[in-house]
Amino acid sequence: MLRKGKVTMTDQAARKETNRDRVRRLLISPLDDLGYQRPSKIKAEPWAAELVKLCDDLAYLSDHDLATLFQMLRAKGQGKLRKEWLRRGPILSFAHVVCERPVEELPNLVSWFRSVEGPRARLQGVLVNEFEFFARHHRPPLNDGEHRRIRDAAAADRRLAQLLAERGSLDPQDMARLALVAQITARVEAVMDCKAEDAA
Repeated sequence: MLRKGKVTMTDQAARKETNRDRVRRLLISPLDDLGYQRPSKIKAEPWAAELVKLCDDLAYLSDHDLATLFQMLRAKGQGKLRKEWLRRGPILSFAHVVCERPVEELPNLVSWFRSVEGPRARLQGVLVNEFEFFARHHRPPLNDGEHRRIRDAAAADRRLAQLLAERGSLDPQDMARLALVAQITARVEAVMDCKAEDAA
């Protein structure tokens, strides 16, 4: 009979690896094994919290991408002895080079379109154009000028759709734009309709 609390191989195999675990296994632990240490000016608890945030930020990367990121970071030690970890910001910059994060996974975008702002943009007919603005700037529109440009872009898209309905066809560039509008509509609607995933 197994003693209480003893973990068997079956138990370990049954345990599902979370995205945080996967990032730790493929990136954090290998860098720790190379001798990287937390930055000297940061205490242990804030650094542990920063690593959790980093794992969540990098969860979109594939195993191959994480291995590539490890190779990029293995010679990027900081401090006098070049043995301290980079901070989260620079690491995210390297990750962006490896693979740009899908805009649908930006937490501020998700929360924006799942709030009252998503239905408002849909009602005003600017959903696609506001999503495109967010994709470019990684933030929502903040002033009258930005909102006006979004409305103008939406009006241009509606004119194209009306012309297509009237003529039956448009030039290839305009047809491509309308196809993109349909694609983005599906993407942003999925963001709005999908329930937030449980935290890893």
